[in-house]
Amino acid sequence: MAVEDVASRREGNAALPPPSVEPRGRKKKVIRPAREKKGALARCEYLLVLGILSFFRLLPFALAFRVGEFLGGLFYLCDWPHRRIGLTNLALAFPHKSAAEHRRILRASLLNLGRLAAEFSHMHTLTKDNIGERVHFADFTQWQELLTRVQHSGALILSGHFGNWELLGYAHACYGFPVRIIHRRLHNALVDDVIVRERERRGNKVIRKTTAGLEVFRAIRQKALVVAAVDQNASGRMGVFVPFFSRLASTSTGLAGLALAADVPVVPAFLIRENGSWRHRIEVLPPVEPVRTGNQEADLYATTAKFTAIFQHMVEQHPDHWLWIHQRWKRRPDGEAPIY
Repeated sequence: MAVEDVASRREGNAALPPPSVEPRGRKKKVIRPAREKKGALARCEYLLVLGILSFFRLLPFALAFRVGEFLGGLFYLCDWPHRRIGLTNLALAFPHKSAAEHRRILRASLLNLGRLAAEFSHMHTLTKDNIGERVHFADFTQWQELLTRVQHSGALILSGHFGNWELLGYAHACYGFPVRIIHRRLHNALVDDVIVRERERRGNKVIRKTTAGLEVFRAIRQKALVVAAVDQNASGRMGVFVPFFSRLASTSTGLAGLALAADVPVVPAFLIRENGSWRHRIEVLPPVEPVRTGNQEADLYATTAKFTAIFQHMVEQHPDHWLWIHQRWKRRPDGEAPIY
């Protein structure tokens, strides 16, 4: 089934917020910076991250990749709390699959996470001259044609924590198409600086989520490509509950709001790992039109639901590519029992 069919199939039911989640007198949304970790704990976490990066970088890439894969498998075996979250999520998303299949998908997802750690550590070695050895476009001509269409307007890139999400933006920069990445600051500012430095190494720029609206519009005026993730649990007043697999999930309306206000193309793009290897392909889907009825609240809701349906379609096609250990259904509608 085509992605457009998946989105339209759900759009009819998503056009208006259900009564249980319809905003009433919504206050202005405020994105607050993450509460910062300080002191010895923050420094220890920072040193641990630097140690892991250094360890992987001391190894040849092929060996680092296999070590990362091994550590991902070890994570699956030893980290019961995260394994429980992952299996809970898989039971919600794929109730028709067996428990054994849930375990297989979760293990594969954590193997991918281990590979990602190794690839992230060696990302600095990738340039325009060798990026083709690791990442290629499924249809490069399609991407060039799309760039021609958006060069006078800019575009929003719909993506998420899928496959090697860090390599997706980095590869675009290596291919000569640097992007702006909407980024929420981590609790540990020292670790955050490491992540941001790696993301910006080849010309990408990070947009802090606390000032995303202003910075995104500035980037759009500069005809930039802005990448936003749509797959994280939204807390407080930042989210609306839209369908995601078998449950309503609190989802940020940020990308929908930007798409409606900026009136620029929204292009879904994802990095697909090929057969568990370090080879990836970038799949770019047709641009997605926001829902415009003139009712701001309804349009935000329906557009967010539409974007989420597209992301769900990708997860259905490649379930081992998603980060199942994230508490995606953590926030619940009023009156619903906690899931985790």
